[in-house]
Amino acid sequence: MLQLIERNPTATNDPVNVPDLADHLRVELAEAMSAMRYARAAADEIEHHTALALLTQEIVATGSAIGTVASLPIGPVQAGALVTVERIEEDGSTTPIASGWHLIHGRYPSLRFDVAPEAELRVTYTAGYGTDYEALPRDLSLAILDQAIRLYDRRGDMDDNPRLAPSTARICARYRRVAIGV
Repeated sequence: MLQLIERNPTATNDPVNVPDLADHLRVELAEAMSAMRYARAAADEIEHHTALALLTQEIVATGSAIGTVASLPIGPVQAGALVTVERIEEDGSTTPIASGWHLIHGRYPSLRFDVAPEAELRVTYTAGYGTDYEALPRDLSLAILDQAIRLYDRRGDMDDNPRLAPSTARICARYRRVAIGV
């Protein structure tokens, strides 16, 4: 089972556009620009809750395959994504594995090996829907806006239990991966 060790964002755009955020928060454009940090925080919460990369990111994961399959911890992975697979040697050095595997892309990506690798692996790959908010599914864009308004309205509220907005949680539930006995 591969475990996430780091996310390195490569897209520099915001997860929503300022006019949509202003409309959703019911504020002026200037105020929405300063409130964009709440949208970024909302996107981060959604990414960690769903194990998704919303905007393009480099993902580095290590672990073992289960038989001939190594599930990648963060999706989606688009067709043609850059992937490198390395064997982690006992001394900590790595050896590239250039063949004998193929990528199953999509929301729940995995690597399929011709022969089960008998070693720890490090997999570096690109995940995400695209480089800007226009690439995101509409429901995830709405989830970001709904969570951003929750964060914005409750800023500085120390008494409230932090959690996803109910509408955000419903949308995120569609994207969460279910695992059995792993």
